[in-house]
Parts: sequence; C-alpha cells; structure tokens
Amino acid sequence: MSFIHERRARNSRLLSRNTTINLLRFFWVVLVIWCEFGVFFYSLSDCKWPDKELKEAGSTEKPTRVLLISDPQLPNPRRSGISWFGYDASSTRYIRKGWSVVTRLHPHVVVWLGDTLASGRYVTSEDEYENYVDEFKGIFTIDKSVPNYFVPGNRDVGLGESSAFSKNTRKYFTEYFGPVNQEIDLAGHRLIFIDAPGLVDEDYRRHGMGKQYETWTPAAGGPIEFIASVAIKASSSPIILFSHIPLSRPASTSCGPLREKGSIRASAGYGYQNMLGKETTRFVLHTLRPAAVFSGDNRDYCDMIHQLPATDVNVLAKTSIREVTVKSFSPSSHIRRPGFQLLSLIPPGSVVSPHGSSFADAHCLLPDTFRIFNSIYLPALVLTAIVLLYFNISPDRHRRRFSTLSPDSATRSRPGSPPPGPESAIWTNWSPRRSSGPTSPGPALPPSVRVPSAKEIFTFRALSSAPGSPHDSPLLSPIPLFHAGHEDEMDPAHYPSQHHSDHVWPSGEDVHEAPLFLPSPSTRRSERKWLSWSWSFVFRGRRRRITIAPPTWGEIKKLYASDNGDSMNRGKRRGMLWRLGGDSVSVALPAVVTWALIGWLFF
Repeated sequence: MSFIHERRARNSRLLSRNTTINLLRFFWVVLVIWCEFGVFFYSLSDCKWPDKELKEAGSTEKPTRVLLISDPQLPNPRRSGISWFGYDASSTRYIRKGWSVVTRLHPHVVVWLGDTLASGRYVTSEDEYENYVDEFKGIFTIDKSVPNYFVPGNRDVGLGESSAFSKNTRKYFTEYFGPVNQEIDLAGHRLIFIDAPGLVDEDYRRHGMGKQYETWTPAAGGPIEFIASVAIKASSSPIILFSHIPLSRPASTSCGPLREKGSIRASAGYGYQNMLGKETTRFVLHTLRPAAVFSGDNRDYCDMIHQLPATDVNVLAKTSIREVTVKSFSPSSHIRRPGFQLLSLIPPGSVVSPHGSSFADAHCLLPDTFRIFNSIYLPALVLTAIVLLYFNISPDRHRRRFSTLSPDSATRSRPGSPPPGPESAIWTNWSPRRSSGPTSPGPALPPSVRVPSAKEIFTFRALSSAPGSPHDSPLLSPIPLFHAGHEDEMDPAHYPSQHHSDHVWPSGEDVHEAPLFLPSPSTRRSERKWLSWSWSFVFRGRRRRITIAPPTWGEIKKLYASDNGDSMNRGKRRGMLWRLGGDSVSVALPAVVTWALIGWLFF
C-alpha cells in the first residue's frame, strides 16, 4: 500500500499551487527574454552583407560596407510627452534594441535617409535642438571611427510653408548633422546626397512661374544648383543617388514581392509629398544618370526600375536605373516589420566579369511586434489566467482533490477531532463501526483458502455498498488480500458490524448503516442539465469528462465572499479576487524585473 501513498503524494506535490506558480514565473521570465530581446538577434540570423555577389564578379578587393537607415523618427521627449507605457516610449525602446543589434554587423559607413528626428522641424530653440540631438546620439551610439552621413527629410527641415515650422530648422540641421546637399567619394563611387524637401519647394516655385528646368535660374545653394554642379564634373566613377523622397513612377508600378502591401502612389499634404514630380524626376535622372537610387519616407520596401527613353542616350548608354526604397527603421502602423538595407561597394576597376557589378545590396528585417503580441503574449496571458483561476476559484475543493492517501492520517489530525473517514471508495484500512456483538454470518474461513505470503502488508476489505448505490454487492479487490503465516485476518471481528438479532447476513433488501461511498442522485444537477455542456474523451488510457455550466447565484456570491483561513498563518480574511490578484502580481513581478534589468544593462 505504501507505493500508492508515495505516488499520490508525489502527484500532489507536482500539481500543487506553489509548484504551478513557480513554473509560471519561470515560463514568463523565459518568454520575456526571448520576445523582448532574443527575437532581435534571431531576426539577423539571415541578414548578411552581400559580399558574395561581388566575389562572383571576380573581384579580390575587400568590400566597403555601408549601412542604410531610413526614418528612425526619434520622438522628442520634451514635445511628445513620453510615458513609460506610451507609444513613443515603446517606439524608442524598439529603436534602441534594434540599433544595439544592428551595430553588431560592424558597418564601415552609415547613411541616414532622412526623418532622423520626428519633430525636428518644430524645434525653435537651439538649446532644445541640442538636447534633441544628444538624445539621438545617446541611442544611436557607434564607434567614432565610423562616418555618418545624413540626408534631410521633411520631418527634419520641413516641407512647404507653415507657421508651425521653425525658420532656423535648416540652420540647426546643417550645424549638427552636416550639409543638406553633399557629395563624397567612397570605394571608387560618387555618393550624392540631395535635399529632397528643398527640391520639392523649388519645384513648386519653378512651376508657379511657368518655366522649364532648362530656363530656370536655380536658387543659390539650392538642390537644383547642386545637381547641375555634380553633372558638370568629368568623372567615370558610377554615381549612387540618395534622396529622402522617392522618385516619380506610374501608379501601377509594382514594388516587388518584399513589399508588405500596396504600392507608392502620388499624394501630397501638410508637410509631406510621397514622390517627386514627374519633371523633377526626369531632370534628376537625365542630369546625373545614377547607377542606383536609394530613397526612404514611404515606410515600406519598394524595388523598381526607371526606364529612360531610348532616344536620350549619352556616353554612359544607360537606359534603366534601379531604385530601392528602404524600409522604416522605427515601428509604424503602416508596416508589420521594420527594416534596413546593407550596401557593399568595391572599386569598379576591380570587377573582372564584363557583366559584374561594383556594388550589391541586401534587405534585412527586424521583429514583428504585433505578431509577437497576438501570437505569443496574448495566448500565454489567457493560459496563465486560466491556470490561476483554477487554483483560486475553489482552493478547498482543490486541496481535497489532491489530498494524499495516508494510513496514519488519523494520528496527524488535531486532538479531539473525530477519526478521518475513508479516502478511497475501494481501498481503506478503516472500519466505520466498532461493535462487540456478532459480526459474521458464519465461522472463520478455513486455512486452506488463505494465500501464503511471507511479507506483511496492510489488509483491505471490500465494503458493502450503501443504500442508494447502483449495486448492493461488495466491491471486489484486484490484489491478494491475505498472507500465510500471519494471524487469522479473516477473523469475524474484522468484518463490518451489522446489527441483526438473528445473526443472519443481511440481504440486498436490508436497510443498514454502511458508509455512503457513492453520492445520492441530486435533483439540482438535473435542473441545470439543460444549461450545461459536457463531453467525454480518453487521455493517457483513462476516460475523462469535462462539463461546462453557468455559475449559480450561490457561486457568484461566493466569488466575492472572503475565505476564512487559518488565523495563525494568515491573520486576515482574503477573498478569491484578492488571492487571484496576488498570484498575478507574483507571477508577473520576476518577468518585469528581468525585462527592466536586461534592458538597463544591455540596451
């Protein structure tokens, strides 16, 4: 019998309330570490520099690696009112974790494709702008040996006329981030950064005066003048153009399979314009003849080809130009997964293959926060709530369900309490009655029917069914009950006492006081049967049944009633909702502390 006690006790400990809560704590700590930090490292498992494509061109030169970041849109803490649980704070934490992972790619150069600051165009004070820039540099930290080049965006310097825009925004941008129009030489390529918002503003003025680009007098220091000056320089180095605003294209142009939804369409509004004008696009492409164009602003990815007229041919003889619109680095409602672009450059003279290219790019993605919440956090939260409700909605019933079967339970009970009743409907070494009268219908059994055994174990009796049970016969034992060499365990004194004056064994129709092991039929259950739903299934070799029924009014009142615990251990009354809230905090606290600690130490 001892193995039954050990198994019941072991199962009770494994399914105990404290063990379950500890498992939930461990589960949520692991879940938070993975979903908040691990997924960022996992997202870069397939993100690699496109150096392999350049080696296939026959080059032995070590590529120069350029990291392209578009639309980080860092919120201004002083203007957006960042709170710990607000969207701006969540976006900032996402940017910080994403950048911490991206820097492990070790780029040689970083190019920012505009909208670096979400509210840069509204800052009127230089002190505030300086603090804003310090916030940006505090998040996007990188080795000082890595150069950074910034392309102005409409959120950085503004687009159009508005009294809300700062008049000194271009001055501040130039002072802290560099020129709005600039050209650099890198790995035998000419990298051209243009002021796309300024180009749109000048295009509006040109169009308002009814002039073409050929007859237009460019503004001093403006983007049109800068583009013309780049074209004048005699150089055979390929040009790579960087613009915040994408170039014009037909509305039906496909952006390729890597775009999440839709395409880029012409649209304009307060402080923004989705694409450059048709005339402006033609002017830029025909003047510069770039080998490739990289843009931003649209938030989603787009890969398309601009076709030039076949009649318009210069010495480069290039009639198709590829443009890549880089995904936003910050989370947005327009996309599920933010991203960035990797660009590798080698000197054009090192390309051996006649069809080889001197540059290659690759598209990389960051984790999908919406999917993490809907597919991981939400189901885990529901599962945790169900488990905690199960352990708190009826703790007394739960303790009875997993109580251990112990032969010495009576000795562990409190003094003065009645001896415990049977804990199993079949096996028990407890007799419900003690009687000195006649207890057997006949003499003791002969020794010939006893089972020989040298080991002493507990003796179990099959007790008679109680009135109201479906059968009025003794429950049979599936294991040996007697041992040879032991004292006569079939002595009549071992039988349950029956009060009959004629010493006759009772029949099935006799009314006796046997213990009620099977519950009597309940009319309340039949009344609620039409409101319940139940089904049976087999699990681990045993048939199970689950019944779902609406709570009764008594159960609803009990939900808000307090539970009288042990006064020595608790000292106060606590209801179910109080216990549930305490368990929820107990489960969530380790995960929250882990999340804050890792974020503070590593991000």
